[in-house]
Amino acid sequence: MGTVITLSLNGIDIDWGKNRYWNSYHWLFPPGSLTDVDYLYADGVVETKPGFETTLGEAYFRLCHLGYSHQETKAKFDADVARWNRTADLRLSFADFRSALASVDFASLTPADLEPYAWDFRAFVARLLAAWDMDEARLEDFIADLDPFLTLRVLADRVENRSLQLRWHHQDLVDSGWASLDDLTDIDRQTFIINHTMLVGRLQDHTGAATVGAFDNWLVDHGLPRRTPYTRMKPDGTVTHEKTTLPTAVRNMTHHPENLHNTLSDDDLRESVELLLGIAKLLPNPLPGLT
Repeated sequence: MGTVITLSLNGIDIDWGKNRYWNSYHWLFPPGSLTDVDYLYADGVVETKPGFETTLGEAYFRLCHLGYSHQETKAKFDADVARWNRTADLRLSFADFRSALASVDFASLTPADLEPYAWDFRAFVARLLAAWDMDEARLEDFIADLDPFLTLRVLADRVENRSLQLRWHHQDLVDSGWASLDDLTDIDRQTFIINHTMLVGRLQDHTGAATVGAFDNWLVDHGLPRRTPYTRMKPDGTVTHEKTTLPTAVRNMTHHPENLHNTLSDDDLRESVELLLGIAKLLPNPLPGLT
């Protein structure tokens, strides 16, 4: 049978994996999200075990700033449909997909509502979109293969859903030996570098800082310490040593991979993203385009 890992919204499982095949949702949860949550088993048995918990609203903020703004989500969805239609004929627009999912009121949805779909949320979504299930559309297969973060991001467009609890029930996978907590919390390094680069650029545009140094000063003014060592390599090969904020050091290392005098760890990359998210959250107005 295998061991299941699930993501739930207000007690409704919206994605699941098994054994070594699962989607990593850890990046949606801010630091400190690991807590004790309820696990529901057959015959109504409930056990309390470690799990990750936040609100859909908090995950929405992180999605918007880490690659799933409205425009980015639409572009990803449209690209998925275009690829699908190389061998199918699916006439589903992003607007129609968004409208159907945003109609779901998770505050009133219960597991009993999903029983006709064998408690498979993807089958439930396919039923919502039945009007687009033409002969050559292969809609159910499309929904089964669709990036689950697109679905979650669209569900968050319904403002009433954002106060609901989002939980990642991972502990059974750890207890059974299929994955360690380190496996579950690993970052996708390439994606994190892209998101870090985008966040730095958007924040620098917001500040109007014309140089990296000026942006580093802005970060210091917003509470970040300037204590991260960075070795700068000049065109003649000589080096100078300086200290910057962590996001500036990470920015420099990702922009200058030819400079081998510095090493970017996954922990520093993760921490830098969190620092930038923390600053973005405190801005009086959201960064343009990140809603």
